Amino acid sequence: MALVRCKQCGGDVASNAAACPKCGAPPPRGIRLGRLFGIAGIVTFCFVAWVMAQSPDGDGAAPAAARRMPDAKQVEIRALLAEYTDNEVRADAAFKGKLIQTTGVVDDVKRDVLNTVYVVVGTGKQYEVRRVQCFVDEDNANTVASLTKGRRVTIRGRVKGLMMNVLVEDCELVEL
Repeated sequence: MALVRCKQCGGDVASNAAACPKCGAPPPRGIRLGRLFGIAGIVTFCFVAWVMAQSPDGDGAAPAAARRMPDAKQVEIRALLAEYTDNEVRADAAFKGKLIQTTGVVDDVKRDVLNTVYVVVGTGKQYEVRRVQCFVDEDNANTVASLTKGRRVTIRGRVKGLMMNVLVEDCELVEL
């Protein structure tokens, strides 16, 4: 049981008391400062984790164009999404860090909180839970700007892993 200050008389009131024992005023209610800091901490942690997952690895790797390999593994989008839905660990072993090429239907074109352009591609089914989220560099932003929902595209990029969607970085549009 914690003590709080009465707003009327300044006396100490038990947090679970119905009224102040001195003046009869109801005790102050609302969110406590400790809870507020706890909630803010959790929100901050989640945001930082999300931003770190979206940002480049920072390991001094070569620029995106230099990391690209000429031959990408052709992957059916349904197979890629099914693998990550069935077993993320197995899918990471098969795809993470590898250059893939797949064809799907544009579901969304946006910028994230870091202002990075991305395209969300799926199978075209309604109510898909998982999709492929392709991050595109600014040089390709004009090409991406011409896309519309429902259009079939072929993308090539390096699989980063799963975070709600299958993340693919260093993406380029192969066929529009």
